[in-house]
Amino acid sequence: MLNTRTPRLAIIADVRPGKVLLANSISAKSSKWYPLRDIFLIGSSKEYSSELLSDALSAIPLVSSIFSIAWIESQRLIDRKLLDGGIDLLAFAKLLFAKPTPTDLAACWLSLANKQDLFRIRQNKIFVRSQPELQQLRQARRRQQLAIQIKPESEVFEAEQFPAECLAEADRLVLSASESQPGDSARIDLSHLRSFSIDDPCTVEIDDAISIQHSADGIHKIWIHVADPHRLIQPGGCLDLEAQRRASSIYLSHRLVPMFPIGLGSGPLSLSPGSKKAAISVAICLDQNSCIVGIDIVRSWVQITYALSYSDADELIELAPPQDADLAEINALLLNRRLWRQAQGALLMDQPEGRFIRMDGRPQLEITEPGCSRAMVAEAMLLAGAAVANWAKEHQLAMPFRCQAGNQSLAPDQLIELPAGAVRWAHQRLGLGRSRLQSEAAAHQALGLSAYLQWTSPIRRYNDLLAHRQWLTHQNLIEAEPLAKELISPLLDKLEQQSREVGQISKEDQRCCLLEWLESLKPKLIAQDGVMLRWLREDQNLALVRIEPWALELPARLRDPAGPGDLLKINVQEVDPARDLLHLKATIG
Repeated sequence: MLNTRTPRLAIIADVRPGKVLLANSISAKSSKWYPLRDIFLIGSSKEYSSELLSDALSAIPLVSSIFSIAWIESQRLIDRKLLDGGIDLLAFAKLLFAKPTPTDLAACWLSLANKQDLFRIRQNKIFVRSQPELQQLRQARRRQQLAIQIKPESEVFEAEQFPAECLAEADRLVLSASESQPGDSARIDLSHLRSFSIDDPCTVEIDDAISIQHSADGIHKIWIHVADPHRLIQPGGCLDLEAQRRASSIYLSHRLVPMFPIGLGSGPLSLSPGSKKAAISVAICLDQNSCIVGIDIVRSWVQITYALSYSDADELIELAPPQDADLAEINALLLNRRLWRQAQGALLMDQPEGRFIRMDGRPQLEITEPGCSRAMVAEAMLLAGAAVANWAKEHQLAMPFRCQAGNQSLAPDQLIELPAGAVRWAHQRLGLGRSRLQSEAAAHQALGLSAYLQWTSPIRRYNDLLAHRQWLTHQNLIEAEPLAKELISPLLDKLEQQSREVGQISKEDQRCCLLEWLESLKPKLIAQDGVMLRWLREDQNLALVRIEPWALELPARLRDPAGPGDLLKINVQEVDPARDLLHLKATIG
């Protein structure tokens, strides 16, 4: 039996040291010699007659629904401590057949050797995959499929817009990524930590992952691992300058416009599972009040243990299995940290959010529901940004600090009178100053932090890449000098302007999708439930409303007297994508 890309059944006609001669049937004279390592023995003439062995050659794989029964039965045996480690083919077949024949054995093997997720074969033994393994495997495959789907559209952009020099350099770096690079030998090996990457299924540029490290003294370290593009990207090189020009990746409704060529950004730069990846890892200790009391930043090697979607992570946090409780522990620590920020004045705005994507060219509304894993990941990224900002402030290192003043338009006693949730948040956002990049640390009021910088998306956002470079040069880990405040400030002004332009592109893309979507639904549109958030122009009866079924905030004209928090019925009066026109009318309802 030959174990190749297309597995097939055969009879061993002769054996020599390290190799066998295979025949396609009992009567066939000969076929070809193959290495013994490629052979999986199903049965022999000592156990079965020639007729039975000959019949087995016509076996076909089992249907998947029947094959999954073996996985369910093996899980039951594992739970009862009756199965531990690998089993042989006969024992496996007995999970499905009372008295397996050679044909049954051959059918089982063909099912195992063909593409399937539930079991794996190693050294002629069959091992059952655990539920977490299956989740990781299927998530990785889903990411790969989405990367393939996104890549052709992205390559259209790259072929037209990325300079030929950048594309050639990206191809060279992809090919050389597995070779040793300067500084590799000095990296700290953290691949023993159980690391979790958590993203939307469509994410192909995987920037970050999280871990927890326990110690005998009961002080736990939260590790935030972030991709290290500077292992391959040279400061001042063509890819660096092009990334600076783009400022960030843009996730449009129909395609990804990447900051780096997609083969590089979703390939060797990403923290994808399957092998050790280069990272910059930040270890943070929190005290019992969730204040940062210790930070360590190192260049590292990490290996992703679980590549999870948010729904997978929510499930793992909720179940918190004893053998895999790390994620639940991280969630508990970061939940306390989140409450600490709230006490410092942070705005925690957890609500469903609607966003449009295009499927087969047509816009579809996707609503992202808030969940514990999304809040946890966001908190981990904020924690890393706050910790590195504090470190940079202490070492007087210029950084792309992100700051935001809080000049609330309503006094606290007025805010508390507003309905909690979307209505109150709308007024709080109105009173916030615009966030900005600057070279000196200052408070970020909306986050409740005295100092903050964006650190965890260096593949997708240039100011994060710049923050990494400032730290690396300060630590003499790459050959360059850290930029002084007077040199970094003009660059930050440029990045700020580019960031606004990127945001405007995304906003216009979503607006276009909204109008097309409403146009397509116009014959079936009915009044939608909503709530009045705040006035935009009270003299013109124009208000900002939230349409709950769509999880969108839009301007609408009110027919009736209303105030913040009033429930509304909202109708689409007019929509015209060609003229960028949308009129909504709202009545008390």
